[in-house]
Amino acid sequence: MKKQKIFLLCLLAAVFVFDGCTTRDSEIYGQGKVLEYVDSVCPEPYHLTGKTLIEESPDNMEYYFETDNRKLSFKANSYLSPVWIDATQTGFYSRKISCDYVSVVHDLYREDVKAVLETAPNYMEDHGWIYLLSFSDIGQTVDTILAADQIYGQELAYNPPEFLSDHPVTSVHLVWQRSEEEAREHETWVNMTDVGITGQHDREELYDRLANIYAQLCVDGKIENAEGVPRSYLADKHVALLPVILLNGKEMLYDDNDNPYGPYGLTTDDYKYCWYSEDKDSYMMVIDTGLISENMSMPLIIREYVKALGGNYSVSADGDRYTSTWTIGADRWVMRSDHSDEGIRSLEISKNGRPLDISYITVDDDFNVSATFCVGVTVEDFCRLFDLNWEIEESQGKILFTY
Repeated sequence: MKKQKIFLLCLLAAVFVFDGCTTRDSEIYGQGKVLEYVDSVCPEPYHLTGKTLIEESPDNMEYYFETDNRKLSFKANSYLSPVWIDATQTGFYSRKISCDYVSVVHDLYREDVKAVLETAPNYMEDHGWIYLLSFSDIGQTVDTILAADQIYGQELAYNPPEFLSDHPVTSVHLVWQRSEEEAREHETWVNMTDVGITGQHDREELYDRLANIYAQLCVDGKIENAEGVPRSYLADKHVALLPVILLNGKEMLYDDNDNPYGPYGLTTDDYKYCWYSEDKDSYMMVIDTGLISENMSMPLIIREYVKALGGNYSVSADGDRYTSTWTIGADRWVMRSDHSDEGIRSLEISKNGRPLDISYITVDDDFNVSATFCVGVTVEDFCRLFDLNWEIEESQGKILFTY
């Protein structure tokens, strides 16, 4: 047992050394690396005014800077940071560099921005939120944000627009409340969005953005007060999420947890929804791509439908390539997918030996896909995988499939 512990410790040490970890007596990054890092953080001209070793073993070297034009002082640190595993500090360290330039810039405006936000009657100081009671509150909310924007917009004299966009001085969370009393109780609310104070908002664009969000939440039934919402904002909007899926009149529960391909249960029930994509102008469904593994849980969405329709389903793996086959009646589908650590590389589906022209989106295209080993397809293409028909009942939050 003692030899085994020594071996494990040696193995752990080898892993940390290989991964770039060091000990408390190791060297920190030098001045060259620090200046490279500061260049990436501070766009305006600056110069180094000094440095001091403020901690030893592990070392922490502090560098002092000043901007050329407005004489703004800030600092950077090159230091060793302890490595923690499961809330336990190891004897290893990693080299780090930090710089407080962005924070120092924000300090110039933070209090003035906060003072502007606090002038709004619906600003919740304890939370940094603004609540809306009705659509008519959008105009006042936009005016407040633009007033705060004017404060931070002064930074454009020293930094490019990209800096302000990447580093908002603060962010305001917007919510809808049924009443002022509900807002004070702060127990329930409807999340709308977050707006960063970037000094660059356009009034019309920001108003339209918030108006469309408010209208969408009304369509989704989450905001109950739709009074005063112009028809132009409600037109062409669809319920964002349909949580109920019916097949031949029976609800699909995605609850088959039998996994013959590995020791872990399935996650199929995580994907029991249909959502509307504005980019695709269509309702969408998630399908798995046939990935199976002995090392993790995964969904078998296609199998759920095949079994419900009385068909047969199988999947096999050859390295990173997976082949799914299913039959329903006299028809046979084959899906071939190729995966990498980053996600799916290719996906091909055929029916009775003929390729199906089915386009798909990944989680990088739409977060509703939810996983790198799944894809999203239009409802129409989803039906082609099983010869289904479909109907949407938006007001009921349902999609109905029939065979």
